[in-house]
Amino acid sequence: MRGKREQFMELMDRINMTDRTRYSFLAVFLGCVHFLLAGVGMLLMCLPLAFSNLFVAAVDFFSICGTKGRSNYFVRISILYFATCVQSLYSCVLLGWSYGFSTYNLVMIPVMLAMVYMMKHDGNASKYTILYTLINCVATLTFCWIMYRGNPVYYYPVPTDLRVSFFNNIMGFLLLSCFCVLFILELTANRRKLQARNEELSRLANYDELTQLRNRRSILSKWKSLERQDYCVVMGDVDDFKKINDTYGHERGDEVLKLIANSMSSAVGATNYVSRWGGEEFLMIVFGNIAYALKVVDRIQQNLRISDLQADGQKLTVTMTFGLCECSEVSDGNIDEIIRRADQRLYLGKTSGKNCIKIRDE
Repeated sequence: MRGKREQFMELMDRINMTDRTRYSFLAVFLGCVHFLLAGVGMLLMCLPLAFSNLFVAAVDFFSICGTKGRSNYFVRISILYFATCVQSLYSCVLLGWSYGFSTYNLVMIPVMLAMVYMMKHDGNASKYTILYTLINCVATLTFCWIMYRGNPVYYYPVPTDLRVSFFNNIMGFLLLSCFCVLFILELTANRRKLQARNEELSRLANYDELTQLRNRRSILSKWKSLERQDYCVVMGDVDDFKKINDTYGHERGDEVLKLIANSMSSAVGATNYVSRWGGEEFLMIVFGNIAYALKVVDRIQQNLRISDLQADGQKLTVTMTFGLCECSEVSDGNIDEIIRRADQRLYLGKTSGKNCIKIRDE
């Protein structure tokens, strides 16, 4: 069951019909319907019905020509819309209201709205669709009132009435069903694409592009939402990072930052948080006491020692200095104070020889 659902979702994502494809589908469908109705006219020996439907079918088919590139598809849709509606009302005049030709007038309204929604168009298209709908409704109701008060041009037995009406209803339901399915599929696909795009924007807003770690904004947001108080804050800074950039170039410096990000991510558990605080400075939230946080930092240092990062054919040694602060040290759990203490201890480590870990303000 899950496999079928995933396949269906993949189908949704692959749906990316162009405006030309949508328009061509509509034009071909309507052209085929009018061609079949021309055949109905020939069978009934109603030549005006046959020739008028052949003419509209030709308009439908030839309207596809020249739709490559940038085309004003709304104008073409408008032509198809009114050609179909006028032909339907003309057919009602010829054979009568009971033959069901007015079904196309009703069906063309949601089809046109779906086409306008799915296709690129100018801002006035939506206004025109409302006008077109009003014209269609007024004209159809007017002809309905007139036809019920008068007689059609051609008269046939009741069985003919039923068969043609049944055919028209089938074509109307088929056209409406196809465009409803197409509309739902495209709407679902667009919604999934929008969701994926929003997720990507969220990732770009919350994660550092180079290291793929959380950025300062993201880690602070997560930090403020924490309900646990049994954690330590670890601030680490790359030793002599400016010298690495100046000596080996910024590309090598970026590789160093990626190495540190990978070392930190592999050293902590899944429930802990690692972030790039800024520049060559990193911040971690490690759940547990100070002893556990020291073990995590030790694993990071081991990962850096065994790394095989090369520069100018030689192994590049990368070290870091760390400052730790346990949440319990600050009575009210004030985030700014915890950061200040961890940062102060990091500074002490930097001024006392680097490549070390400080857990006290001394």
